[in-house]
Amino acid sequence: MIESTGHEEISLSSLSSSDYDKLQELVYFLIDEFKKNGVNISLPSLRIDAFALDVMSKVQDIKKSSLTFAPEAGSQRLRDVINKGLTEEVILKGAMDAFLAGWNKVKLYFMLGLPTETMEDIEGIATISNQIAREYYTIPKEERNGKVQITASTSFFVPKPFTPFQWSRMVTREEYLEKQRFLNGKMKEQLNYKSIRYNWHDAEVTILEGIFARGDRKISKSIYDAYQKGCIYDAWSEYFKYDTWMEVFKENGVDIPFYTSREREADEIFPWDFIDIGVTKKFLRKEYDRAVEETVTPNCKMSCSGCGAATFQGGICFEAHTGNNNINC
Repeated sequence: MIESTGHEEISLSSLSSSDYDKLQELVYFLIDEFKKNGVNISLPSLRIDAFALDVMSKVQDIKKSSLTFAPEAGSQRLRDVINKGLTEEVILKGAMDAFLAGWNKVKLYFMLGLPTETMEDIEGIATISNQIAREYYTIPKEERNGKVQITASTSFFVPKPFTPFQWSRMVTREEYLEKQRFLNGKMKEQLNYKSIRYNWHDAEVTILEGIFARGDRKISKSIYDAYQKGCIYDAWSEYFKYDTWMEVFKENGVDIPFYTSREREADEIFPWDFIDIGVTKKFLRKEYDRAVEETVTPNCKMSCSGCGAATFQGGICFEAHTGNNNINC
């Protein structure tokens, strides 16, 4: 692929790259294989609390690029709601480790519109961005690698099937834009504002994501009609035809708020309920209730929560218990 395309970066994408126990070996192999071509290795999905400093340093040898961390939410309360299991102390330490290893560019990924979110939670995004920039300036000037650049990006939370938040409502386009404007204002109030850049995801694209994520068979004709009207290259902003999508939804009687901004009843039957993913709907509902209560569920490697996935006899929960033949999680 590198030979055919001329791309200058290989990105290892995963929900959590740090969980791959051969990560270091893989990264070293890619570096050795492609460093002569100046190809950069990107690790966008690493947990801050599990980031290997030696891997960071090895990647740094090729090309200085930014590191992407994903705190997801600006406050500890909201991180507990989404079961992130990440403290402010760990976030700041991870950023400092990166700075000391030679990085001066850090990307932070957050979501707006998370369940139970308050304006204080949103302001926390600006606050922690500023704190990370401040950490950099605690390094003696002669030891810094130029100026620091913190890029904070927010996307619009879309509740997905087979997750505890499949019952949650999605905020409307207007609500999202209000949150984005509020956060942009708070960013400008920070002491290290000149070191912080704020980017946000397009709200109109996210509305479509919400409809597609939780839609049923009734939206299929709208997708086909939009295609017939030229909605083909929607991933490219210059080709995205939001008005056309809204037009076909209206023509087909699709009630957008029904799929996006409506809180689901606990016993509602979902279009995807017939699919067996191992994890039970009862467990997901229990996790939803725990989220609302701001109660963190331990990682599967630490404690089994009885989600039901062990029935497939594979994955973390199965492998962790095969030694004692206890797979009845």
